[in-house]
Amino acid sequence: MLALGAAALVLAACASGSPLAASNTTGAPTNPKAEVLAAYRGMWSDLVTAARTSDYQSPLLADHATGSALTLFVQGLARDQLRGIVTTGEPVLDPSVTSLLPSSAPTHATVTDCFDDTHWVEFTTSGTRAKNASAGRRATTALLTEQAGSWKVTQLTVRAVGTC
Repeated sequence: MLALGAAALVLAACASGSPLAASNTTGAPTNPKAEVLAAYRGMWSDLVTAARTSDYQSPLLADHATGSALTLFVQGLARDQLRGIVTTGEPVLDPSVTSLLPSSAPTHATVTDCFDDTHWVEFTTSGTRAKNASAGRRATTALLTEQAGSWKVTQLTVRAVGTC
C-alpha cells in the first residue's frame, strides 16, 4: 500500500474499475447512488493503476478525485517513487452510499467503506517486498461532490486496521 502520510492513514484500492457514469444529457432519469459508487470505485481503480509504477503525475488521478483526496494521492505516490516503491495486487472494497444531499437533486454524497488491503502490497523496484504497515480491513469515509455532471471524491479518511 502507499505511504501517504500519517501512519493512521493507509490507503487501499478497488479492483472493480467501474467507469464514472457519464453526465445525463438525454434527459433520462439518473441514479445518483450508482453514479456516486462508480466515481468512488473509479477513484480507487485509478490509484491502483498509478501505484503500479508510483506515477504521481498520472492523468487518471484527476478523473475521479479532486481537492485534498487528489493531493493525498499525488504526494503519496511521489514519496513512493522517491523511495523506489511500487504497489501490486488488488484490494477489495465494500462501499455504500450513506448520504445524498439535497435529496431532490443531490450534489454532495458520503460513502462509507470497509476494505481489505491484504493483497495490495508494496515492493521495491528491484522486486523485494518493502516493509509494509499491517494490512487488513479498514473503515473508510469519502466525501464526493457533483461537478459539471460528474461525481468526484474531494475528501478521503482511511482508518487503522481492525476498524471495521
